Amino acid sequence: MKLLVEIVVGYMYKVQKNQLDTSKYSKEFAAIRHGNYFQFFNEIGKEIDFIVTYEEGQIKTDTKVHKNEVAFIALTKVGECLKDFYQRILNTYGELKDLDFTDEDFQNAAYFELSIRMHSNNKRLPSEEIRLMDVIDSLELSTSEKNTLHHGRRFINYIKRPWKMKGNWNEELIKFNTALDLIKTKNLTII
Repeated sequence: MKLLVEIVVGYMYKVQKNQLDTSKYSKEFAAIRHGNYFQFFNEIGKEIDFIVTYEEGQIKTDTKVHKNEVAFIALTKVGECLKDFYQRILNTYGELKDLDFTDEDFQNAAYFELSIRMHSNNKRLPSEEIRLMDVIDSLELSTSEKNTLHHGRRFINYIKRPWKMKGNWNEELIKFNTALDLIKTKNLTII
């Protein structure tokens, strides 16, 4: 089962790979892609009815995303914002076909980046806009495993900037899928 965030970010990756202008949504897309749910919530502003959480011995109900909230709770809270954003980008770009990848490939790329960033956010690494390269380097993995994850990161960079891709999309997808398998094996996934 795909999470809505995978579908939304995956769709925006497809927009980027097909070199369509994303400037209209640059703030929202950067916020959700980087796992900055607080900023994304503030950009879109669609509140939920409420969510019940348990924190420091207290049961709380809340409708807003807070800056230092655990990533999974914040991601849950931005569900209405994601629906709103997805509808807007679909209205702008419509149904897109990509010659190299399936929708699932794009969604897997989103899942990969968001999963790794979620672990970074939950560890409270010191920057809101930390580079994915730095997040991977901060993980407690072997050098070989980090190199595998960097192949996955480069694949995402090629999607965002397809003109920089000098190799073969199929070969890059194979390397990416190896990196995706590794995050699943190491339990570095969103859920």
